[in-house]
Amino acid sequence: MKRTAVCTRKESRLNLLMGIDIQGKDATMTISKEQVLQRAIEMSNKKPRVQVSREVLEHIDPSKRVRVYRNLHKQCFSVQQDGLVRCHTDHVTLQDCKFIVSKAGQKRVRDEGRKNVHAFVEGLLVDTRKADKYVDGEWSDDEIENGFTHWQCAYYNPYECDGFMNTATGQVYETAKIADLSNLDKVIYVFAPLTSSECMV
Repeated sequence: MKRTAVCTRKESRLNLLMGIDIQGKDATMTISKEQVLQRAIEMSNKKPRVQVSREVLEHIDPSKRVRVYRNLHKQCFSVQQDGLVRCHTDHVTLQDCKFIVSKAGQKRVRDEGRKNVHAFVEGLLVDTRKADKYVDGEWSDDEIENGFTHWQCAYYNPYECDGFMNTATGQVYETAKIADLSNLDKVIYVFAPLTSSECMV
């Protein structure tokens, strides 16, 4: 059922829900209850967008593992915990990592030529600065700028490789001590394939 109303201060929240830009106190609008409800649902489902790992901590339980995947629609990484997306981020660093690729999802991508979410990096969230110090603590800033680093680059492309692959050697990663995912780069920085249950901290 639709109604026509004059916009007042009391309706400012309704305007926000509807995404309506009202100019002038005598402006009128036509809305339906269904439209208001749909807009409210959309707003409640919106996940927070953060920039770095330490901000992700505000939205997850740090004692539990998370799964991170590249969100092609939002051009960022989405962070899942307990099967739910908790937030989106431009940068996240994980330790005690597993690289997970669903073979069924990968096959569907190859058969249909359309991407779907089927590849994840799973691990425990860790502070990026601690990770950098752990990986390259022995090098000076000048040495790191000149290419001295223990980080290795990896990527995943469902059309080219079966798993997360080292860009230089072609080695497929299943585990790693640390993985650093940045939206600025098209690669994942990986440190030392994990050979035991050893963790950084």
